[in-house]
Amino acid sequence: MFGAEILEALLNTAHRARKGKLPDGTDAYRIFDGGGDGREGVFVDTFAGHWLVSFRDRAPREILSSRLPRESVWFKRLDQDNKLAPTCAEGDPERAAFTVREGGMHYHIDFGAGYSQGIFLDQRDNRALVTRRSAGLRVLNCFSYTCAFSVAAAAGGAESTTSIDLSRPYLDWGKRNFELNGVDPDEGEHYFCRGDVFDWLGQFRRKGRLFGGVVLDPPTFSRSKGRGVFRVEKDYAALAEAAARLVGEGGWLLATCNQRGLSGRRFASFVRDGVRAAGRRVAALEDRPMPPDFTGEPYLKSVLVDL
Repeated sequence: MFGAEILEALLNTAHRARKGKLPDGTDAYRIFDGGGDGREGVFVDTFAGHWLVSFRDRAPREILSSRLPRESVWFKRLDQDNKLAPTCAEGDPERAAFTVREGGMHYHIDFGAGYSQGIFLDQRDNRALVTRRSAGLRVLNCFSYTCAFSVAAAAGGAESTTSIDLSRPYLDWGKRNFELNGVDPDEGEHYFCRGDVFDWLGQFRRKGRLFGGVVLDPPTFSRSKGRGVFRVEKDYAALAEAAARLVGEGGWLLATCNQRGLSGRRFASFVRDGVRAAGRRVAALEDRPMPPDFTGEPYLKSVLVDL
């Protein structure tokens, strides 16, 4: 257990170390990253000054003694078996919903919405990559959640975006993110598809629909009514195969996975096997690192494949 003074020093050191490493126009990032910053099991993210303190064992209430400026502090227990929304420990609990900026883009956040708050900060650099690689392309975003990758693609000049998710409320949240960035989701080539990703990929293939870029960011574990349970170890290669069949010549596939027990090398092998099973050739493969504010365990695996 750390005292308030020691934790304050660790927080200040970590916060200073992140200055200058973030894109301009960004107010959502990780302040403190567990063991990477000196305390295992404690993670502090700021969302436009609203702190989300995630913990594994004991709520580190000594953080409330920190003199670093903030709007509010929320605590969230990391428990995959009991996914509860964070609770407000400091500030106004009625101000659970607000907007953050990332590289000049805007995203809607809601601490009261459940276990996840609307955007995954560890995907920041991948979203920036999608913005850079989307000009003039049709971009498919699988497991889209609140459509942040789709918004990033639209910002980069994508000809069209297609977002797939099982949840209609999350797709509606995604439409709000488009609106926050001055894009009318009901005008132009922006499509929001509710349902199972494998079903949609099969339908697109039967129709001969191709994309210039495809994003795969599945949950480690998910269940759909028709297909059953999706597990990374047994299903990712098949997912990569189905996606690679839809990538046009000269296009790209961004595949990610956040399963901690899986090595980056093994994950990359799943992606390669899937691409080859689709009869496609890997022109280039780039392992993508996590953003610099994530100094702890490199749990997020990301691979960019040019086809």
